[in-house]
Amino acid sequence: MNNDQTSSSSPLPVPENKILAYVIPGVKSDVSQMIRPCSVTRDWMDATPARYAYRCIPLTAANSMGWELLNPVDVEISWTGIEGGDQLNIKAERKDPFAPLPHFGSGTITWYLPFLFRTPPEYALLISGPANHDKQYLTPLDAFVRTDWVPFPFTMNWRFTEANKTVKFKAGEPICRITPYPIALLNEVELELHDMNEDPEFMQRVQQWDKNRQINYQKQRQAEQKWASEGRKPELKELWNSQYAKGVGSEISQAAHQNLFKCNQPIDKRKS
Repeated sequence: MNNDQTSSSSPLPVPENKILAYVIPGVKSDVSQMIRPCSVTRDWMDATPARYAYRCIPLTAANSMGWELLNPVDVEISWTGIEGGDQLNIKAERKDPFAPLPHFGSGTITWYLPFLFRTPPEYALLISGPANHDKQYLTPLDAFVRTDWVPFPFTMNWRFTEANKTVKFKAGEPICRITPYPIALLNEVELELHDMNEDPEFMQRVQQWDKNRQINYQKQRQAEQKWASEGRKPELKELWNSQYAKGVGSEISQAAHQNLFKCNQPIDKRKS
């Protein structure tokens, strides 16, 4: 065959409901532990009184969506700022091919990832930082990658928001989240503005919900005053409105209610 000719064959199709994570050729270290289903827990949520933050179902549901990629090595990073020469100072505990590096400038930290992801046709990956996971002086940069056709990997990037501050990332700390997303939703779904009185039954539900919320707030204030006078710790579970957690009202859409998502553990199908 003439070396100038390109092959007419196509890559193997990606089955529906699959994400393929190809390990980049030449990677010698075991990177299987660098990706996992997203964790529901957060340190700051654990520290809230009676761990009440976990009772916010939309919050915990967002925590559980997708897969996390993990930082491979303990590292300290600081940034001189634009006026200070736009330099990143990175001190890693040891050498690692996937430790963070400077690449784009402007106080941006870059992680090269050991995987090249492929998704089924018309599905892309939303790339973001781990949900509801804060990092002082830094912000994760979101991206949307057409992994249904691109033949190259992407990077995860965080940007400093303040100069001359030192930030630490621990080995095993999540730095990136991937979430599959159907492209058709973005291209085809229409968003319309309406007056709520066009749907009287739904408006009645909203008004009843607001009324119940005010009653619950009043009960909570009264209980907190009582507990304080008795020297008791708050028992938030006695007052929590569990309507959303139990899916009350889900008959509107005839959809099964789901509080958390349980993404599957990666399956290592490599032959070597």
